[in-house]
Amino acid sequence: MKKILLLALFSITLMGCNDPESAAAEAAQLRAEQHPERTYVGEHNYYTMESSGDIQFTTKKDLKVMYQDFPRYFVEKAKEWPKEDLNDVSSYDLPRFQFAWANSSSEDEYESGIKIWSMKTDGTDLRLVTDATIDLTEVRNLTRSPNNRYVAWAGSGGHKSVYDLKTGKVTVVQKTTSPLNMLWSEDSRYLYHERYRNRYSRWDSETGEISEIDFKIRTEAVLTEDKIIKVTDAAVVGYNLKTNERLFVLSSDRSLSDKERIFRVKSISPTGRFAWGSNQSFAWMFDTKELTVKQMTTDYTPAQILGKDAHFSALDSFAKVRIVDRVGDRVWSWRAFYYGALSGDAILYNGLANNGLWFKEGK
Repeated sequence: MKKILLLALFSITLMGCNDPESAAAEAAQLRAEQHPERTYVGEHNYYTMESSGDIQFTTKKDLKVMYQDFPRYFVEKAKEWPKEDLNDVSSYDLPRFQFAWANSSSEDEYESGIKIWSMKTDGTDLRLVTDATIDLTEVRNLTRSPNNRYVAWAGSGGHKSVYDLKTGKVTVVQKTTSPLNMLWSEDSRYLYHERYRNRYSRWDSETGEISEIDFKIRTEAVLTEDKIIKVTDAAVVGYNLKTNERLFVLSSDRSLSDKERIFRVKSISPTGRFAWGSNQSFAWMFDTKELTVKQMTTDYTPAQILGKDAHFSALDSFAKVRIVDRVGDRVWSWRAFYYGALSGDAILYNGLANNGLWFKEGK
């Protein structure tokens, strides 16, 4: 009888060892024990928490360098990484950054291909948005619809596509070479884009139709039902689209030469209240409500990405994430990715979440 019981127990033990779930659990436990500093996401991916540090991108002397821990991501297998999910409300409690990234330097064509990713402005909740861009060599422009559902991108030749997070469908909007400008309507139905030089169209996300429009758009713009506020080469301009009336012009210093007054860096806040323009010599912050212009020479920090009410800003190159609290005069800088290659510039979306603040209270 004892021999029978021992054989039964031995058989159960063998069955447990051959169970894939048990083996995976044991492997995960072993990894955790060997690398307690890592938080694994799937079998091959993980992140570590590392402190932010010093920063050298600003001429402003009185910014306080902030030290806090941020995730640093090691993504070898994007197929194992969580995708952005419109139904996961926890992902949208902060504004988010979106960017194009080839997550791995391996020879695997999929893993080394460009994909679109996103993460919260505090560096957490990295998500894979879509891998539909894997055949592209470069992403030149990215934009997200106000309802977060649609992602539009332009390749190196200006060919434009839209990915629908709800259905997983990819639509090619522009097959031929074209300028890069794209802008979503306030209700997220239409993608306005520059189809040819100084010729503009809109793509209807409900019908798929493309039709000509009679007004100019810019990527650095905010469009409402009857008004557009856009950053041009050397000014910020507001138009009433129903009457074709120009509402205001806020210009850089007209006494300067063209080289000194033309913007090399442009951005606009999510509501259009504030806009930024700068070059190597001068910078301007525009308030489109008060119709004021603040000109700066040496004591300023760039605002390639501008948050709600111009409270926060960031550089759009994510080789190193750089965020400035323009109200509290604080700055954060950290490396979010260990390897891979970024393509094009990062953007901000979901910008009104958390009242536009990029960090949770107490962070």
